[in-house]
Amino acid sequence: RTSVERCNGRLKENLTTNDLHVCGISKGTTHVYLNAIVLLATALAVKKTQASKEVA
Repeated sequence: RTSVERCNGRLKENLTTNDLHVCGISKGTTHVYLNAIVLLATALAVKKTQASKEVA
């Protein structure tokens, strides 16, 4: 539960999920999905960077 709340907090604070400026539920949903993809890509990039530092 805490990890989900942490992700929601990051989406709201860092990825502007709180301040949607689009009209329509489908556009809002698309915006949130794109933000979630960015959040996952960032997490993967950080993990990959940390793994390469441990090997070197």
